Amino acid sequence: MNALRRIHAALVPGGLVVDTQPVSARPPVCRDGRRLGTLDMREWIGTVDAVDALVAQTIDEGLYEIERELQLVVTDTYDNGAELVEHVSGWKGTRISHALAARVAGAAPPVTLDQDVRLRLLRATEPLGR
Repeated sequence: MNALRRIHAALVPGGLVVDTQPVSARPPVCRDGRRLGTLDMREWIGTVDAVDALVAQTIDEGLYEIERELQLVVTDTYDNGAELVEHVSGWKGTRISHALAARVAGAAPPVTLDQDVRLRLLRATEPLGR
């Protein structure tokens, strides 16, 4: 939350902050439209929930208001399955099962990952009590 306060202090009145978060707990991994399996991002969703609580606190304090919020499906395309496995293995709060990693590694390219991503525009307001 300190980051949101520092950002607020740097913004001109009415300035915008773009907040994006992947919010899929189990995003699908596909090859040619066929689902190979899903990642396990449930731990990551706990991080998103914690961030949401901090954002809500700054809204309650009058620092920001939500200008707009929407969800998009963002598709990442990988040249091969090994690239996807290597990439997502480094993501915080994300697990890929050994079985899915083997299926993905053996799949003909391209391999895709579809994630629901939440986009919020937060508008800086004058804090309450100023």
